[in-house]
Amino acid sequence: MPVGDPLEDFLQSKSKGGADSGNYRRNLERCVEDFLGWLEADAQSGTTFDEIDERTFRRYARELTTRDLTPGTIRTYYAQVSAYIGWCVREGLLEANYAQRNLAKEPLPENDGRRSGDQQAWTDEHRLLITRHVDERAHDAADEKGFGAIKAFRDRALVYILCYSGVRGGEIFADPKDDRRNGLRWGDVSLEDRKMTVLAKKQDWSDRSLTEQAVNPMRRYRRLLDPASDEWPVFPTFHLPSLYETLRTELRAEHGWTTDEVETFVDDLTGQTEVFEALRGHDIAPPSINTDGARRIMRRLCADADLELEGKHGYLAPHGGRRGAGEVMVRQRGFTAAARLLDNSEEVVRKSYSHIEAKEMAEDAGEAFTEHDN
Repeated sequence: MPVGDPLEDFLQSKSKGGADSGNYRRNLERCVEDFLGWLEADAQSGTTFDEIDERTFRRYARELTTRDLTPGTIRTYYAQVSAYIGWCVREGLLEANYAQRNLAKEPLPENDGRRSGDQQAWTDEHRLLITRHVDERAHDAADEKGFGAIKAFRDRALVYILCYSGVRGGEIFADPKDDRRNGLRWGDVSLEDRKMTVLAKKQDWSDRSLTEQAVNPMRRYRRLLDPASDEWPVFPTFHLPSLYETLRTELRAEHGWTTDEVETFVDDLTGQTEVFEALRGHDIAPPSINTDGARRIMRRLCADADLELEGKHGYLAPHGGRRGAGEVMVRQRGFTAAARLLDNSEEVVRKSYSHIEAKEMAEDAGEAFTEHDN
């Protein structure tokens, strides 16, 4: 049987929210199809299960190292292919997962130099500096009307959510590649119950906590935004071309306006304030910011706050807020509580934050030896 024949069945087995849901399926498909394309082009490899062995995967691993990819990306590509081959073994199509043989994996780079604790995590100082900055911006904008104040309070609410909820950016911001991820909606937020319902990484709907630190910024921001319905995104974009396009599309599709009527109406609108009033008046939800938009907001806020970081990003990246929240929870409440907040297994959290446990163990062991030697 050709190695690529069971791919669709494999992808179906990995789709938790339907055949076309989630980035996870797309990433798997892209990586496995890359391997299958290489397999057909490689003169030394066959294309059926009977013709592949550990040397096939050794050559593919070596091929990956010749590309302009980071060590982490190379290992991710290879791991996705290995997952497919492992599934084929469990389905009885191959006798062993040759991709996991030591010989096959030898060309792969070491683990990217990243150990637990090496990834960006917002520290206590980071949280203090960035929240102080957005608090000051919101305070200065409090007496303003319209777009300027809404923007300042939106950015403040966004920072507090990233600082204190442990939520993934992909769970609250839109993803242009996934229709199901269109951004957190106000209908999915309960400030009274201190929770928000998000489409989790596992492709199921999950209730996540809104800590007391985040509730007040969210409540003040909602009053200013004045969403027309529960379908409005919590973090709408203020990108004018996107807002105009949404208004045009919805007036034609949902309200039956002609193109001339739409253009005449839109031509009279100037700026975000008027466009938002038009969206509100016609019960049209603006688009949510996406993950790239959230990164741009954080870059801008960090630059305005003169907050520069060393390393890959140079600013407080959204995922660093989640990791920072995890660090606080592990240190203050332990791995089990951190796992609940982060919507992860305790095993994953222990691995991700093992540097904390190692340090605490070192201190405890040091005290033990001191007591023993005395």
